[in-house]
Amino acid sequence: MTLPSITTFLLGKEFMGVEHFTLNGEDKIALLLVEKKKEGLVISKKDRVSYNGKIAEKWDSKLPFLLVINTNQVIHKEVAGIDASDEKLLYKAFPNTNWDEFYFEIWRLKEKSIVAITRKTYLNEIIANYEAQKIAIAGISLGICAIAEIIEYTAEDKLLTNHQIISKEEQNQIVTTGTQEDAIHYIINDLPLENRQLLAFSGILRFITNTSSNTGSIISYSEELHDGYNQNIFFTKSIKIMVGVLLAILFLNFIFFSHYYSLAQETSETLLVNKSSIQDVSKIKERIIVKEEKVKNIVGKTTSQTSLIINEIASKIPSSILLSTLTFDPLEKKIKAEEPILTTEKTIVIAGTTISNDAFTTWVEAVEKLPKIDQVLITHFGKNDANETEFSIKLTLK
Repeated sequence: MTLPSITTFLLGKEFMGVEHFTLNGEDKIALLLVEKKKEGLVISKKDRVSYNGKIAEKWDSKLPFLLVINTNQVIHKEVAGIDASDEKLLYKAFPNTNWDEFYFEIWRLKEKSIVAITRKTYLNEIIANYEAQKIAIAGISLGICAIAEIIEYTAEDKLLTNHQIISKEEQNQIVTTGTQEDAIHYIINDLPLENRQLLAFSGILRFITNTSSNTGSIISYSEELHDGYNQNIFFTKSIKIMVGVLLAILFLNFIFFSHYYSLAQETSETLLVNKSSIQDVSKIKERIIVKEEKVKNIVGKTTSQTSLIINEIASKIPSSILLSTLTFDPLEKKIKAEEPILTTEKTIVIAGTTISNDAFTTWVEAVEKLPKIDQVLITHFGKNDANETEFSIKLTLK
């Protein structure tokens, strides 16, 4: 990718040329929009309208405007000679003139010079109108003098502007008044161009090349306008670039901040989850310890008391009775998570079978008389599927 030059960066690729001229006593302007492309300069838009102090909104006011002032307020004089001294040529053309009140431009041909002048107050008023419309003037020329920038690029003996005829034959008068109803087409260095925009294009070409063989106070003033335009554009575009860079940096910071903030949030959430999990595990451990202690107490109690009571009960069991289960402090219900373990304290449940009802009755009565037994309750007595007599008794301890 080829980076744009500093000139392209400052001046851009589009330029507005405007010629102010007077035709049949009416002020008019010829406008020309030129675009700089790879293949060269291209005319994008053109127009010629009456001038009422305003530039139509269809023309981009942000582009550099190049003015050619060629109205009836500009006076041309031809003088013999091409002296390098502006003062000598000015004295020949307009002797005894107060040059503090006038702008002038001199176009030197081979043997003659064209001197164009206008009052500063008049030109300043035109520029003020443009500034009021926020249009930046980047260059300015007087009369037909800007034609010097293109005259070498055509083989024509004479060129017509909007109301003048410019001859290349110096033995004749160089500038004469002349109008043409229909547009005349010229080829200027392979670029098709109408006579109506000839001077406007000349002003643009001078601005793009930033060179001119012409001299005069208007040239110095035009250079000041050119430099001022460059500085303003450089400042404006630099501010935009800096703002763009700043926004880009802020955006990147936001992206990185969001990324690491998300990571921090995820880490915090993970820590909270881990902390919660640790707390849950601690609670579970506490419940397990409580249950283990309760089980130990139950087992310890069962071990100490059961051994004594079982010995007494077992000593009285006749041979006709077969025990299947003996439970000390039985559970009130099945053990479930998150629920306490509940037992029926001071209770023994005995189940089994007997082949002698009398022997069973005698054994129950004997157990009931034991000193540690408070009550004996027969909870079940009957035949099972094997035709055996099953029984279940509940002993309540004192």
